[in-house]
Amino acid sequence: MESHTKPCEMCGKSESEYERRREREKINTIKIKAFVIGRRSVRKFSGRENDVIDAFYDLGINDLTTIADHHNISRSACEVYYDRAMDKLMDMDFEI
Repeated sequence: MESHTKPCEMCGKSESEYERRREREKINTIKIKAFVIGRRSVRKFSGRENDVIDAFYDLGINDLTTIADHHNISRSACEVYYDRAMDKLMDMDFEI
């Protein structure tokens, strides 16, 4: 697909300032919505649900057994907290 703008003779860029600004605004909108969702989840999730979700997504620990060991709970309890948090998250009214 060809760009509707000609590349700059000096730098070779073919994006216009308008296109760059629109792309930046889309990314910022997604970040703002994700931030709002995060703030809502802190209020709606229990403390343990927040701990499990933070460990999984923020800290990048993708093993529920490791998360369970760290919080001194069983793996099955960790799965329950994770599932409850995901159910609550999916029930929230948001659109990205």
